[in-house]
Amino acid sequence: MIITGHLNFFSIAECGLYKHGAHRAAALGPAETFDLIYRWVQGRPMEDTLPWDPDFSKTNASKCYCHDFYKDDDTGEFMFVLWKSDSDAAGTIWGAQAAARTGESAVVEYKDDYKGKKVIWGRPCYYWVLPEQNIIVSVKVDHSVCDSQLLQEWVNKCITLRVPHHHRKKSTTNTGQVRFEFLKDGDLARYAYRFDVKLMSLSTGSAQMQNLAAKVTHIIRRETVKTVGTDDRSKWVKMFDGIPVLPPKPKAKTRQIEVRAEAKPSASEIKEIIEQFAKEDRKKSDWNNVGFATDKGDVWVDRYRLNESLNFHQDAPGVFSAAEMFGRLAAAKSDLFKAIERDKKLVKKTIAGAGA
Repeated sequence: MIITGHLNFFSIAECGLYKHGAHRAAALGPAETFDLIYRWVQGRPMEDTLPWDPDFSKTNASKCYCHDFYKDDDTGEFMFVLWKSDSDAAGTIWGAQAAARTGESAVVEYKDDYKGKKVIWGRPCYYWVLPEQNIIVSVKVDHSVCDSQLLQEWVNKCITLRVPHHHRKKSTTNTGQVRFEFLKDGDLARYAYRFDVKLMSLSTGSAQMQNLAAKVTHIIRRETVKTVGTDDRSKWVKMFDGIPVLPPKPKAKTRQIEVRAEAKPSASEIKEIIEQFAKEDRKKSDWNNVGFATDKGDVWVDRYRLNESLNFHQDAPGVFSAAEMFGRLAAAKSDLFKAIERDKKLVKKTIAGAGA
């Protein structure tokens, strides 16, 4: 059977050890970061690749494990198959053996009466990491999910809490609190590890982006705010406190707000807005969003993110191994990266803050 993979491209905006207020990393760039993680997960039971303490995580929050991994020594690229725990979401749920070594965990389809070995119920997340280009590509197929926020948290926690490296020093305060500090050239506690990715958007020179810039009349911002409890609204929402408004629906705990501001942004300014607010997995029912009003109607930032599609042949339903997924993507790399190659500005060899 043929299944379609939907690819989203992320630029690595930050990766490494940073001094307070610095915009460029001193160490632990993408290549070193993912090589350290790659070595850390080798031979480790899958259940031990959750980098944070499950007892102290939010009750309903998804956990993230490493199900499989692959590194291509010729290119220095990685494929990570992360595992997002989930037991009640719509669609097919899979179980990966918890005690099996990472990369060797068998997968079973969810059954109400399952009585086999202990498994972690969830879904795979496929991430292709290209350190040389400072790019990460997520691959969404029918049986997988994408969650860039969970990826960022997993990488951050792996480096700061679990992965041994010569820059990290563990210490305990007088009150018994465990603290992780970073060393660089003998300089203690002046560095913090940061990892951040952003969705890439279409080239500013593309006909689609130029056409949008010519037609935009307003910028639209939607946000959901609480009507009770702690006031954690954005500053732009609080600006409207002095305007009389109708009360929310009876017993309603939230209110949906939309603001339209007259604007005529350039293509480059539109690109910045898209890359700041676009999401790879936003549901159509989600209210919170950012978009543009044109003479033809409203359009939303997610529409202009950089994405590609690739068809896969699969003999039977199941989870792809990291090596298999990497092989399929690498074979089509020249076609998948055509849009990026056309806009050399997207291929950032030395992104500020992403030191090698």
